[in-house]
Amino acid sequence: MFPIMLENMDQSTIVLVGGGHVAYHKVLNLHRFGIHPTVVSPVFHPSFTKLAQQGMVTLKHKKAEWEDVKDAFLTLLVTDSETVNDHLAKLLKDAGKLVVHASNPALGTAQIPAVTTRGKLIISVSTSGASPSLAKKIRTEIAETYDERYEDYLDFLSDVRQYVKRNVADRAERRSWLKEVIEPIYLHNAEERQTFLNDLQRIFPAEQLINS
Repeated sequence: MFPIMLENMDQSTIVLVGGGHVAYHKVLNLHRFGIHPTVVSPVFHPSFTKLAQQGMVTLKHKKAEWEDVKDAFLTLLVTDSETVNDHLAKLLKDAGKLVVHASNPALGTAQIPAVTTRGKLIISVSTSGASPSLAKKIRTEIAETYDERYEDYLDFLSDVRQYVKRNVADRAERRSWLKEVIEPIYLHNAEERQTFLNDLQRIFPAEQLINS
């Protein structure tokens, strides 16, 4: 198992095979990350009508075939037919494609972990398919520690890092400032964050030119 995060998935072709309750929740999860999947199924859960009207999905009312998935960057198989899931998983796996087999992860080439987000912070937990319920439990426990405060804090850290990269030439100085900024006081106190930025900008004015 090799963990990886993929960029620009909103620009990739994502196909979800299955139109039931599980598929519906998979679509909602994909939507959190700006992904607009094509969903293939002969029958759809009633909630899919609203999703289609909102432009969150493209629906194809038919039985899934190789032609529906062969050009997909990622395919999620969540039908109630193991025969269909297994057959498409084998074809996709043989073709070197990314495929998630929801009910039998070993037959796929990828798995989707339990995820929670705090702005730029993404927390993901996987049990390698052994227990999705435990993965969700651990995810929830971690999320209680890394709460909503981290959304603004990560924006602050990003701003500081970009400023330091542009305006602090000395590598040791860079490391010192970037190490200081992750101290707990800056997570808990917005005024301290502003003071930190003011000091950084005073000592290293933005207009100075650096060679790094």
